[in-house]
Amino acid sequence: MLSDIPSLALKQLVRLSERKEALMAQIQEIDREMLQVQGKFGIPAREGDQRAPVTVSRSRAGGIRPRSKRGALKEKIVRTLRSAGKKGATVSDLSKKLKVPSANLYVWFNGTGRSVPGIKKIGVAKYRLG
Repeated sequence: MLSDIPSLALKQLVRLSERKEALMAQIQEIDREMLQVQGKFGIPAREGDQRAPVTVSRSRAGGIRPRSKRGALKEKIVRTLRSAGKKGATVSDLSKKLKVPSANLYVWFNGTGRSVPGIKKIGVAKYRLG
């Protein structure tokens, strides 16, 4: 299907779609400003007024974290379990301390964690090093 379209036409379509996205973002910004002004002066929005649909994705405000090194999660988990001692640590505790989603930790313990010597499961979602 796309192989029948010349590359020049595809490039033109890409440029047009980028222009369209930029214009839609501008319209969305204008809609936000209008709502702010209406809110300041207590002007109710009309029923016919609809906001422009959100179609343009923006980058996160905080930016994207760089990818961690291979084995970095293992080192962090082992270090935290070592500091927890014999009482061990739950997945939710590790999640908060390491700032890692708990789902990632469950997957790690179910896969990689099984092959790490010394890690023992001592309860429901609770592990220790020993």
